[in-house]
Amino acid sequence: MRKRLGAAIAAISTALLLLAPGAQASTEAGWNCTANGSKAGWTLLATPQEPLPVSPLVKESPGVIVGWVVRVGPGLGQFAQQLGVFRESGGGQYTKVAESAVETFPEGFTQYPARIPVQKGDLLGLHGPTETLYCHVGPSALFEGGIAVGETKAFVTEGAFKPPVSAVVEGDLDGDGYGDQSQDGCPTSALFQTECPIVALDIDAVEVRHRAILVEVGVNSETSVEALGEVRWTVRPKARGGAKPSSKGRRVRVGLSAPARTVLPGTTAVLRVPLPRSVRQRLDRLAPQRALRARIDVKGTNLVPYVGTQELKVELPGRAQPQPPR
Repeated sequence: MRKRLGAAIAAISTALLLLAPGAQASTEAGWNCTANGSKAGWTLLATPQEPLPVSPLVKESPGVIVGWVVRVGPGLGQFAQQLGVFRESGGGQYTKVAESAVETFPEGFTQYPARIPVQKGDLLGLHGPTETLYCHVGPSALFEGGIAVGETKAFVTEGAFKPPVSAVVEGDLDGDGYGDQSQDGCPTSALFQTECPIVALDIDAVEVRHRAILVEVGVNSETSVEALGEVRWTVRPKARGGAKPSSKGRRVRVGLSAPARTVLPGTTAVLRVPLPRSVRQRLDRLAPQRALRARIDVKGTNLVPYVGTQELKVELPGRAQPQPPR
């Protein structure tokens, strides 16, 4: 392009805007009692019959379990346990929708990391391949034997046994299956778990032609780029009968725009901003030493979505032809 950036632009300003809201705080689900016994073959469900500081129900939707805990009392160390996530199916039945890896818990408090998507209202369960730990409080919700993911079972409600399991649950704003606070560096986009890419616009050149302004744009990530702006001038009334013309005039404002184009990193695109007929006619009446000023906002929106904007101020020289001497 013939006219470089510095020759055509009077000023540039840059702004960045994140469109989506931030991540929500984590909560805890399950039961925070301490195991004081074990039973071979049981699957225990953390049902919400009794109010406790920790809600047995998951509250986030969508959410992600990012860690889970089993509290083990004296004399019960080194039992392998597996967390299960259950969803009510009606009629006292529950479907197992997810599970963790099998982990071994010593005496005391031990937390293991996880990444298990959940929904509001899901319940936690616990099963041990050999022995299932329990705390002796009630009422119970248990099943004799193990349950595979996808199976639906009716739980027995007799006795006083609870699973000593709880989990840290984080919100999942973009629904990508990663906890927004500790696992997702870009909680506003399911395409990224690392840091969100911020839009960086590179205005390579600007050229003023007879019918349009051409703006060459490069980007740092896949971005939809568009241009919006305006040209303003004042039309002053002509003097009549030898009187001085009035200092007041009519303000004229004409919009400019170029449709959005998708630009890939490592490439450039030329946005063609047409000059409306009224602008061209005004320029045809201006002497070359005079000019109109066009203000153009080049806006890029990437997949996060982040918005980056650069403001261009472009001089449009007059085009009136000099009159021949008489």
